[in-house]
Amino acid sequence: MKRTRLWLIGAILTICATAAFASCTTNDDNPSGQTVESRYVPLAPDYSDPTMWITEDGDADGTGADVFYVVSTWEDDWTTADGKVCHYADVWNPEHRAHMADLEMKKVAAYMSPGNRFFAPFYRHTTIQAFMTNSEDTVYQRTRLSMDDVRKAFDLFQAQRDQSRPLIIAGFSQGGLAVVELLKHIDDETYSQLAAAYVLGYKVTKADMAECSHISPAEGETDTGVTICYNTVKDVKYVLPLIAGSGICINPVNWRTDATPATLHDTITITVSPEHHVLVATNYSASEYPPFRGFLNVGDIHSCEPWLYSECLQRNIKVRTKEWRKIHKPTITRIQERGKLLVGTTGDYRPLSYREADGNYWGFGIEVAQKIAERIGVGIEFVPTSWPTLTADVQAEPQTFDLSIGGITITDTRKETMLMSDGYLANGKTILCRAADTDRYQSLADIDKPEVRVMVNPGGLNEKFANENLTHATIIVYQKNEEIPNQVAEGNADVMITEITEAPWYVQNDPRLAAPLLNAPFTHGEIGVLMRKGQDDLLQVVNNIIRQMKSDGTLRQLHEKYGLVYAY
Repeated sequence: MKRTRLWLIGAILTICATAAFASCTTNDDNPSGQTVESRYVPLAPDYSDPTMWITEDGDADGTGADVFYVVSTWEDDWTTADGKVCHYADVWNPEHRAHMADLEMKKVAAYMSPGNRFFAPFYRHTTIQAFMTNSEDTVYQRTRLSMDDVRKAFDLFQAQRDQSRPLIIAGFSQGGLAVVELLKHIDDETYSQLAAAYVLGYKVTKADMAECSHISPAEGETDTGVTICYNTVKDVKYVLPLIAGSGICINPVNWRTDATPATLHDTITITVSPEHHVLVATNYSASEYPPFRGFLNVGDIHSCEPWLYSECLQRNIKVRTKEWRKIHKPTITRIQERGKLLVGTTGDYRPLSYREADGNYWGFGIEVAQKIAERIGVGIEFVPTSWPTLTADVQAEPQTFDLSIGGITITDTRKETMLMSDGYLANGKTILCRAADTDRYQSLADIDKPEVRVMVNPGGLNEKFANENLTHATIIVYQKNEEIPNQVAEGNADVMITEITEAPWYVQNDPRLAAPLLNAPFTHGEIGVLMRKGQDDLLQVVNNIIRQMKSDGTLRQLHEKYGLVYAY
């Protein structure tokens, strides 16, 4: 990878822009009181265009992170040839692009990209004048358009990257503001991929933390899913509320949040001021960061943030990436290291999953689980779960089992929050009743009468189906699914809502029972394997096994063994 010599520069020391201009649109941002006609808004970037990005791939062995970096402020307000004022950088303007790329993005890439994949979008960042007002309202109004660009860039980046890799989000100054906004924007799944977020030279407020659960202040050098934030001054008297008035601060030299000093570059002492939540640098002239228009003075060395601590940041990204990978090992790797596959199952669903009194499990789904374990090359252990707690158990922290199997219907609702495999067994709602009542129950309407007692197990799709479709019948919720057929046979209930996968077994083993609507189920679906999100490698293995069992005849043999109808 090409390396560039890194110079300490003042990132918000802006450069006047006088270049050619792109096509324009208008927006409703008007904090300075100009008319719409007098304002110019540059054309929005197209992030499918590779030229809208600075990228570096320094991850030679695939063990690094994906770094999404947001550049700071590089432009003054500027005026078009026809006299329109613009408050934004123009990503189509070569001079503006050069400011962003050559003076910051490439230089940050020089220390953030080694060992990682680095991505930095050009965006219509807000000019320095908004920040010079020291007005929160003005900054908020002006940066709405800028933040929208960043969110669009990030969403495309996230959609196209390998999401099994750790994620680093970083930004300086206005880019730090963008990091905070991205943390508010991302969903929980994306947050689970976050090794760390670096807010360099901006602030994270208590209000931000109250609003966003994804902002978790770093407490040390190795914690993951955390936000790192700091601002540097030579003395606390130089604290600027707009930039430095943060609610959190950590020392990037010793990774402590208290006032323990740390030595940087042999001579500079960096200390956290717990009261002001800033870093205080002593024995540092900061001569490369001169006063700027009365906005930044000699004691506010805001412009140093990405550069003064570059070696510290480079090391820390590597450390947090390594820690994230320890925690987020591929599921198959964790299972193989453990030596056994943990399978959650209710054990109450003949002939798919049943637990005998001696603790042994048998059933169609049990044998599928055993095939999965054999394929991975490990043993197997069955972990009890229940229909009411199934979703919570799948998503539990810490994780209690790797996957769940045994009569679990594939539904869109489950697929929204969890992973479900391909189907391995056709399914559909039907009924069990007493054999003597076969002619009595020939339709859903025959069942949906006040005098008909319908029994279901709690928490699953049987109860959901009954509640949604039987508004007149008397619904009885019975805790143990495996006991309901006998309750019907004994006359304690008239009908059991069940599945076409379960009903034949009970009919074959109890002549008192019948399934008169077995060939005309109320619903049609499939049964699959359920697991938590983030286990895509395990899902792929499970789907491959199911496909292999279909192609080599194993699945058909299982259907025949358990008296089930083969639908593949």
